Amino acid sequence: DVIPNFVHYVWILKDPTVFRLNFKIFVSAYSAHLYFRPERIYIHTDAPPDVIEHARSTGDVWTRRILALPGITFNHVQVPLTTKHGVKISHIEHKSDFLRIEALRDFGGIYMDMDAIPLRDVADLRKSGFANVVGGAVALAMKHRGFINNGVMLAKPHSILTTIWLEAAHRVFDGVWGTSVQLLTDLAYRLMAVPSEVLILHPNAFAPMSWEYSDQKRLFQPNMKIPAVKASVEGNSGAPTELRATCMDAMAYLLEREDEGKMETWEMDFSSTYILHAFDDGIEKMGGWDHEINLKYVLARQSNYARAVYPAIWDAVKEGVIPREE
Repeated sequence: DVIPNFVHYVWILKDPTVFRLNFKIFVSAYSAHLYFRPERIYIHTDAPPDVIEHARSTGDVWTRRILALPGITFNHVQVPLTTKHGVKISHIEHKSDFLRIEALRDFGGIYMDMDAIPLRDVADLRKSGFANVVGGAVALAMKHRGFINNGVMLAKPHSILTTIWLEAAHRVFDGVWGTSVQLLTDLAYRLMAVPSEVLILHPNAFAPMSWEYSDQKRLFQPNMKIPAVKASVEGNSGAPTELRATCMDAMAYLLEREDEGKMETWEMDFSSTYILHAFDDGIEKMGGWDHEINLKYVLARQSNYARAVYPAIWDAVKEGVIPREE
């Protein structure tokens, strides 16, 4: 009756000779390792074994650090080019839609897009007794509201939802953006009538921010009016006390700051968020900074994203995964 403690990512290569992951993906994978302690972290990919081994030994630093995490397991997949009914699947995102459903149906576990960042354990959700756990999606525009987020999902293997969803996806796919999300939304709400089949959580659980530019700006834009927090190789000296805690203590931290009148108007409350789906395709439009989501950016803690993911990254420093001199 428990959803397996497996994490699933899908990574389709644009260049079949290069397997490369970046710092933002490290943030997601290390956070999953830290908070979930999963039995396996699956990367479902079309990368050939020799390309993976080359990346493991001579790839860039963040690729090698991700591949060195405990439980990393590769599952070689055949990327779908057409549906069972012959409809062409062109976009990588649509190909990934099919592969993520297959992964959850066959293995069960926790699927996350590469830009989804765990902030706390989901063990209570895995042990809730439901065969599938999904969350709503936030949208500023009315026409986009009410949908289920397909970037973070939990499921038991061969659940009713994933079994029907995969078959239906082949039937209804038309190449239009959003068809998969609309299908998932329709099925999830229909199957809520089946006892213990689908638990639908508030959008704050998995996607407290939308993919729209104003939300992305609120999440990623550094607030240059506050000084960057300087980390020390001897420890985190000089950082505010609350930043030494994990996100599991966020509610107590927020209440304390409210009582003391220290809440800043731009701060976001992630105390009810299990996994932060951090849509980031609008970063380049933001002014006032170099648009680099890197180690320096996170340690400075001048943005909501940096403050949310900081505890996991500082843990990686303390554990020597990221060298202190770096």
